[in-house]
Amino acid sequence: MFAVYGKSLQKERTRKRRSRKYEISDETAMLAFKKDSGAYQISPQFSSEERCLEFIELAKSYPEVRCLYIAKLDRVRNKKGEVIINEKISRPKMKYSRFKDIPTQ
Repeated sequence: MFAVYGKSLQKERTRKRRSRKYEISDETAMLAFKKDSGAYQISPQFSSEERCLEFIELAKSYPEVRCLYIAKLDRVRNKKGEVIINEKISRPKMKYSRFKDIPTQ
């Protein structure tokens, strides 16, 4: 499974307002939006990398959305390289990890 990680200007505005009890300016939200750190999933799960690339092409027409990288769902490993098993469900733990960077828009 694949997903696109990035930032949304609208979500940055709400995230900043939630963490503070006062209103913030749009400039502060824009600064957070332009940072490359703190990306979150902005797309649904896709079964292939090609679908992610299609999503990115569509997102380019919206300036309030920034796509930073494609992430791939993979098994979590410990420092020794062994797969970590979730004890409750007896299956490997899964996590999205950076798969492919996207050139800045």
